[in-house]
Amino acid sequence: MLLGDSVNKIFLTGGSGFIGSHVVDMLIPQGYQVTVYDNLSNGRKEFIEHHLDHPNFNFIEADLLEVDTLENAIKEHDLVWHLAANTDIINSSEYPRRDIDDGVLSTFNVLEAMRKNYMNKIIFSSTGAVYGNICYNEESSETTGPLLPISTYAAGKISCEAFISSYCELYSLHAWMYRFGNVIGGRMTHGVIYDFIHRLNDNPNELLIRGDGTQEKNYFLVEECINGMAYGFKNLKLNENHPCELYNLGSSSITKVVKIAHIIIEEMGLENTKILIEGTKKAWPGDQPKVHLSVEKMTAYGWVTERSSDEAVRTAVRRMLGKEKLFIE
Repeated sequence: MLLGDSVNKIFLTGGSGFIGSHVVDMLIPQGYQVTVYDNLSNGRKEFIEHHLDHPNFNFIEADLLEVDTLENAIKEHDLVWHLAANTDIINSSEYPRRDIDDGVLSTFNVLEAMRKNYMNKIIFSSTGAVYGNICYNEESSETTGPLLPISTYAAGKISCEAFISSYCELYSLHAWMYRFGNVIGGRMTHGVIYDFIHRLNDNPNELLIRGDGTQEKNYFLVEECINGMAYGFKNLKLNENHPCELYNLGSSSITKVVKIAHIIIEEMGLENTKILIEGTKKAWPGDQPKVHLSVEKMTAYGWVTERSSDEAVRTAVRRMLGKEKLFIE
């Protein structure tokens, strides 16, 4: 059982998105009851439509800013799995308000709804982006600081972590918070793999890499991300003296952006594709060209990814190209 038998009814925010829809695919066959609460601003209903008629599945199309709707919908659930957020990181500098509304205020509303309904368990998806430039040259652990974000997306996630921590201390919530590396797999709607594939479909003769071409980050598959969050929930116990914990989550290796380009070109069967480097310092405002996360804390508790970062990239590419089925099929 993914989450063990201590919970049965799961309230999943952002459940029609890339990660969330895979969570549904893993929970429903195991007999859990799942309520997906999503405004479809980032997610796609088609990702969860095969569950719509299942007796253990309930879909509520609504916004987390709709307080009354949220507070009624969340009642009588055992666990909140909070994935909803603004995932358009590249354009967040143009619309910073989204990271307040879809991140901070939405998370606050979730916490208030939990408090009013006497719920006390939450899994939260944060991000390695909170480390800003600190993780450029050296691995950042959960104790690395000060946290000086370089994007409003990261700033919003730090704020969410802070509110969750405070509610754990004030209102007896228990929270498992995870700072991800780059999560990849089928159903991606953005990101470097998604972008490269679409650019090569438009023009197979050349591929432009934004930034200076030296980017390198931690990549791991969506099912390994979900398994990592669930592993922590099941095995890393919290109590009134220790109600909240934070973990980096990802693989212990990195993949260079040029390597991703070569993998995609190879898997698409292209020949003589010219790789061009844009030459700018960053690919976009708020970009982290290099992300190095220490996952030793989770490793010490017995959890590791099965695939390296390079292996995860190749698998994700094959899934996006339809050469390999989604892991749940």
